[in-house]
This record gives sequence, C-alpha cells and structure tokens, in this order.
Amino acid sequence: MADRPLISIALCTYNGARYIREQLDSLVNQTFSSFEVVAVDDCSTDGTLDILDEYARADSRIRVIRNAHNLGFRANFERALSLTSASLIAPCDQDDVWLPEKLQLLLDALGEHALAYSDSEFVDARGRPLGLAMSDKSRLIDIDDPAVFAAGNCVSGHSMLFRRILLERALPVPDCFYYDWWIAAVAASSGGVVYRPEKLVKYRLHDSNVTNVLRSRPVKRRQGYRLQQLRDFQLRVEYLASLPGQSRCFLERLHELWSKREQRWLSPSLAYFIYRHAPRIFALRKPRRSRFKYASKYVFGLRLKRITNSFGYTEPAAAKSAANGGRMAPLR
Repeated sequence: MADRPLISIALCTYNGARYIREQLDSLVNQTFSSFEVVAVDDCSTDGTLDILDEYARADSRIRVIRNAHNLGFRANFERALSLTSASLIAPCDQDDVWLPEKLQLLLDALGEHALAYSDSEFVDARGRPLGLAMSDKSRLIDIDDPAVFAAGNCVSGHSMLFRRILLERALPVPDCFYYDWWIAAVAASSGGVVYRPEKLVKYRLHDSNVTNVLRSRPVKRRQGYRLQQLRDFQLRVEYLASLPGQSRCFLERLHELWSKREQRWLSPSLAYFIYRHAPRIFALRKPRRSRFKYASKYVFGLRLKRITNSFGYTEPAAAKSAANGGRMAPLR
C-alpha cells in the first residue's frame, strides 16, 4: 500500500458496540485496500472504544480518536471529516455493512465528478433484508443542479465517495441541512454527482438510528411546526443560492417569492413559479405529484394559514424574540 492512502473512511461511533464489529469487518475486507479508517468516538459508555482499539492494533490502517467531551452527531461527523488525510473521503456509520466491492465501484464511477454514490439495501436490526432499498424511497439520479436539494435529498452519507476539496466550502454544515445533504449539494455545484445503481451498503434500521427513512413521523407536534418547516426550506434555498453555478438566479428568485409569502394573504406568484418549475424543485421526490398538486399548496399566504391552522403556523412565544437570531451562520 502507498504511504498515503487514496481514500479516507470517516467513521463516527457512539455506543455502537452491538454492531461495530460487523461494520469494521466489512471495511477491512474491502477489495480496494489503499484506505485509512479515521474512527472518532464520541465518548461511548459501552465497549465501542475497546473494540475500535482491538481492530486498530490488528490493522495499521485504522486510527482511533476519542473526543474529550460529547459533541453530538453533527459535530462529531464534522470533526471526523476534518481529521481525514486522503484526497477522497467515504463517510461511514457504525451500524451498517459495506459490500466488499463498495469502494472500488464508487471509485470507478467517480471519474471527473465531485461525488459518487450508490443505492442501499434496508435491513433490520439483525441484518435481515426488509425487501426495500433507498431507490424505493427517493429518485436516485445523476445531479449537477443544486436546486434539487431545496426540497429533499437522495444522497446518503453511508453511500457516498467524494473529493476532499469539497470540505473547503461544505464545513461547517449549516443547521438546516444534514451533513450528507449539504455535501451533495456542494458537489452538484462543483463537478457534479454521479449515481451507481448497485446496492453497495446494507443500511441497518433500528430504534437508535439518528436518521431513519422508514421511521413513522411522531403524532405529537409542537406549536409552529409547519412554520419551522417553511423557514428551514427558506434557509436551505438561501444557502443553495450562495453556491457557484447557473442555479443561482433561479434560487434567488425562489427565495424572494418564498420570503414574501410570510406576510401575505395570497401568494399566486410563488404558486405559479412552483407550477412552472415543480419537476426541478421536487426532482428527487418519489412518487411524484402533478404540478398542480405541488403548486396548489402555496397559493395561500401565511397570514391566511395562521387563521386556518393557528397551531401549525403561529410562532411560539418563546421563539419570537429569537426568530432571526442564532440559527443561520453567515454565508461564505
């Protein structure tokens, strides 16, 4: 193996002793061998760190770092990514299983693109197939337009391989995005995203997942939940508009119309814009609705929405004083 690995695997762990051995076995048995594993443990209280140290003693490609204090899911992944050394990076969850050829096939697909990703197979806590794949939940496609990431994401961190240079723009990750969502958007604006259709990861779903695409939505909602969803969308559009490329004017116009809706009774201009551009804005949605169904949701302004659904669209009193503070970092 070369002195400097071609690929860094950024593995984040926290109380993952139940599954981590199976994942580590799938990493060390990759057919592509020029890699390092940067494992960052977020102060686990079970046997996770002991298992990581055991594997690190047996394989010099594994490097283990323990956080001095618990950072949480988002900050821990940011730290793991920043500690990698190779020119290509593959994020890794502690509870999945990679197929042996995953790294090699993604490397073959990457070519001149900024990021490559694959499909994933859903398995249960015991590793048994659930008969579903990521491609059953979202449209997995090649992407060179960051605008498609305003309304959703199809690129999972566990399935991606991307160029390290993306981190210069992607870190720190904005609060309104998950790290993989934002990195994929940055890649779409800076070289493009290419999709490989093989299921290269067994994506384990269980009660402790931080993100779980099959988990039922909670029944109980907090006051202002709909308003928060709309503001998160607005923030995402603003961040996406800061990225280079031909999508900027389109996103700036979408952001302008979206912002005006909050103080209006009706928003026909926004509804018409979404009607015209629904295939682009909602390109990753599956199943896809008609343009009319997408647009009809946005005809009414939020002044009217606050009357028809005061619980969902009225800002909680505790949040009013901080409505415009602290959530959004300065754009770069």
